[in-house]
Amino acid sequence: MNNDAHGDVSKRRTVLLVDDEKMVLEVGKAILQRLGHHVITALSGEKAVEEFARHGEAIGCVVLDLTMPVMDGKATFNRLRELRPEIPVIIASGLAVDQVISQFGDTPPSSVIQKPYQIADLSEKIESILSDRP
Repeated sequence: MNNDAHGDVSKRRTVLLVDDEKMVLEVGKAILQRLGHHVITALSGEKAVEEFARHGEAIGCVVLDLTMPVMDGKATFNRLRELRPEIPVIIASGLAVDQVISQFGDTPPSSVIQKPYQIADLSEKIESILSDRP
C-alpha cells in the first residue's frame, strides 16, 4: 500500500464529535474509537468550528448535537458547511428525524441519528457516509 492510499483511509476515519454534555462526548468517543475511528471532540459549537478549522481536510465526517447553548447545532452546521460544503454531517437529536430535517431547509444534513444512539446505528451511519466518499 502506498502512502497516499494509507493517508486517504486515515483521513476518512477521523470523526469530529460535538456535544455539550461531557458524558455523551466521553461515551461517544469510546464507541467511535472502538469502531476504529480517530476522534476529535468539542463541547460547544464554537469549539467545533475551531477544531474543524484546525484539522481541516483530516476530518471525514461530523456527528453534531442539535441542541446546544450559544451556538446550536444548526448554526454550527451552517458554519462547518461554509468552511467545507461537502463535509458529511450527522445530526444527533432526541427529536423525530423529520422534525430535525425540516429545520435545515434546502441544505439538509447527511443523516440524522436518534439520541441516545446505539453503537450499531452510529456505526452504520458513519460507515455508509465514509464509504460513499471518494
